Amino acid sequence: MINMNITEQYNLLIQRVYDYRYNFGKNIKYYNFWKEEKPEEIWFSRFINSRNLAQKKKICFFSVLGKKNNIRLKNNRINIFFSGENMYSDRFISYRSFCEKQHFDLYIDFNTYANKNSIRFPLWLMFMFEPEATYNDIKARVGQLRYPTFENKQRFCSLVASHDFNGIRGKMFEALSSVDKVVSAGIFRNNSDELHSDYENNKHDFIKQFKFNICPENSNHHLYVTEKIFQAIDAGCIPIYWGGDNNPEYNILNKDAIMFWNENDNTELIKTITKINTDRQAYNNFAKQPRLLNGAEDIVIEMFISLEKAIRDVIKN
Repeated sequence: MINMNITEQYNLLIQRVYDYRYNFGKNIKYYNFWKEEKPEEIWFSRFINSRNLAQKKKICFFSVLGKKNNIRLKNNRINIFFSGENMYSDRFISYRSFCEKQHFDLYIDFNTYANKNSIRFPLWLMFMFEPEATYNDIKARVGQLRYPTFENKQRFCSLVASHDFNGIRGKMFEALSSVDKVVSAGIFRNNSDELHSDYENNKHDFIKQFKFNICPENSNHHLYVTEKIFQAIDAGCIPIYWGGDNNPEYNILNKDAIMFWNENDNTELIKTITKINTDRQAYNNFAKQPRLLNGAEDIVIEMFISLEKAIRDVIKN
């Protein structure tokens, strides 16, 4: 901090704290995590504290939302790596290679690493379920997702996206715009400001007006499933989806209640969407299907139990 005045030094320190996601005075610290949340409000902090897992142990969480050199394992601490991103995509392949050389105490990801202490806990779980959720809470929430409210939707289709790295969203937007107006309220293909002006940036309240929601992943991997399709389901929309090898969470999601975009010919898909959009009975018949399969609650509960056990085990060792 040579040649800086006191104010400049303070501002630099604050920026470093912000970038590194430090949680001062607590047992849990974060590096390369989301900047929008206070450290004590991050999902993992709430999960650990609600289950009394941390006790006097100090835990460091690392993720991919920052520079790789921010990741430095800490001695005498529990070091946990988490990613909600597809580490097999071109955007993160160098990060994955870097992280796989590190000796974290635990990896939490949408996939599991061979010969690593790892657990599959995909990002969508953190969007759909509170970290303090009990067995009964999870069962009730799965019930809501299985049969969301779909009645009284008058508008056609929504899209909320900030980019289109793989070109899929643009193709979907163009094809579906030939059916009816697609309202795009994000940065990508923006044609409406109502998400911000009318709904205070509440995505759920915005998209629940629409029959359909365009919700592809950023990249494809057979196990990579994020919150996007579940947010569409939660809002009672029919998801128009691409990703997860078009077989996302095969033992949880009902594929018959989802529209799948493919990278070749979508002629029949557009015909089906057109009919559902204009024929109320066709829409009702499709939309009333259960979105989640029987037994989904047991799978989610088991993933919560496995996460708690994995964290508890590394803390004990």
